[in-house]
Amino acid sequence: MRGRYVPLWLSISLCSLSLASAIPPAVGALELRLNGKSLVLPSEKEFPSLLYSLTVDGRAERGIALSELTPPLADAWRLEVRRPQVRGPEAVAGSGTGSGSAGGQADGQPGGQAAQAVWDTDDLAERLDRCYLLEGRDGAWNLAFDGKALRGIGSIELLGSRADERAPEVWVSWEGTGELKKEVERWSRLVGVKAKTVDVPDIRSKLLSVQRGGGRMPDLVMVQSDYLPSFIAASSLQPLDGMDASRLSGKGRDAFTASGRIWALPFYFDAQLVFYNPALLSRRPARTWTLDDMEAEARLVAGSGRTPMAWNAYSAYWLLPFALGFGKAGIEDSDGAVRPDDAGTGKALSWLLRMRDEKLLAVLERDAMMGRFASGETAMILTASYSIPEFERLGIPFGIAAYPTVPETGSPVAPFLDFKGFAVTRASRSPITARRLAAHLTGSGVQQRFTAAVSKLPANSDAWELVRSANRYFPELERSAEIGVVVPSSESWSTYKNIMWKMLRFVFAGSMGVDEALAEARRLVDANFKN
Repeated sequence: MRGRYVPLWLSISLCSLSLASAIPPAVGALELRLNGKSLVLPSEKEFPSLLYSLTVDGRAERGIALSELTPPLADAWRLEVRRPQVRGPEAVAGSGTGSGSAGGQADGQPGGQAAQAVWDTDDLAERLDRCYLLEGRDGAWNLAFDGKALRGIGSIELLGSRADERAPEVWVSWEGTGELKKEVERWSRLVGVKAKTVDVPDIRSKLLSVQRGGGRMPDLVMVQSDYLPSFIAASSLQPLDGMDASRLSGKGRDAFTASGRIWALPFYFDAQLVFYNPALLSRRPARTWTLDDMEAEARLVAGSGRTPMAWNAYSAYWLLPFALGFGKAGIEDSDGAVRPDDAGTGKALSWLLRMRDEKLLAVLERDAMMGRFASGETAMILTASYSIPEFERLGIPFGIAAYPTVPETGSPVAPFLDFKGFAVTRASRSPITARRLAAHLTGSGVQQRFTAAVSKLPANSDAWELVRSANRYFPELERSAEIGVVVPSSESWSTYKNIMWKMLRFVFAGSMGVDEALAEARRLVDANFKN
């Protein structure tokens, strides 16, 4: 029979990190140390609230990443896990079982416990966000890392060096900045770094302006994919090739990849959707509905005197998804240019014109479209998942549906997936800390909490299934993610958008026919692309 656990302090060992009050000795026998020095974790009362859902080897667990319990590390080269110390006549030196890359040796401490596992690779500092401390039974603690699941651990010893950097400044934008600031504050409090978070409405303009003026640059910034051309041209960002993005969405990684390098870690994404007024449709759109079904519903609504459909058909942002559904092979051609004179774009634009001419579609810019939908005048609009929290806040009745399939091709109208991510500026004075914070924000815990709160889709694949039950719109969002395409990050996409904005207005005004307008748009695209 083994001896009982020594009364414990749940503490972390790391140079001079000051955290919340110590956990009373009655909590359980776990000690975490860095370089032999111990620091305390949050209080016994607070600690359970910091844990979040995880799936380990197919089992549901609750835990927290070790990187959330240590200050940002510049380097780490050894992680050693030991069983609890035992005392009394039954204690036997070396009773633990060594495993891991270095095996285990008795350490000379009371009880003589050998290491359960040792990791001694030189990339540990980058991987602590995937090392999870798990809540066990009866106050015990477990650990999951690198495919190992260690039960009933007693201590963790980490050898490494702390990042000696100033407090990072983080620029955030778009929806959910309040929730995001809370997440950064939570991280700051746990790891002992006072990060400054600034809400910046137009990050691209401000960052380029500060950079040109020689001002103090932030360390970590939120970006969207079409910011990349401007930032790369201005050498505003540093590539993040060395960071492990394998747990993040493949489409998200593609969104922030340019010239073969990844420039930001995907954080979340929004998807284009059909929003509808349930009172104006005869039935809820099915997961497999078609463009014919959408048109049939629109005709029923038209018979009641309401506006069947409305969206900003002047924008290529809403045209290209239909073009892809009608047969456009891809957004960019093999040379990287986005060209508009393909058959799929022609068919899509012709369908939109027919809907407009038959008074089934009102071509409206965003504010007018949203106003009519909010007043109950319009049955169906196209917007994106970022509208969900606002509609809920305003009490507007709505449902959502993924884009329909085009019967002629069997392909879905492909919604744009608009990824937001975190990038580290080239002029950052805290590049290591900024990278550790970016890894934290794209980790499973933040992804679960943030995306559920603001109806976003998580970029972290580990969090994907875990948020399913927390978001009642998840089936439609999941379908949109499945059939969606990433908003391009190329300069040619920006050129295409600007040219098509003018051409589409000519088409809907009747000044140009479809073929004529697309041919002229092609000429302008080619001229700009050549230059």
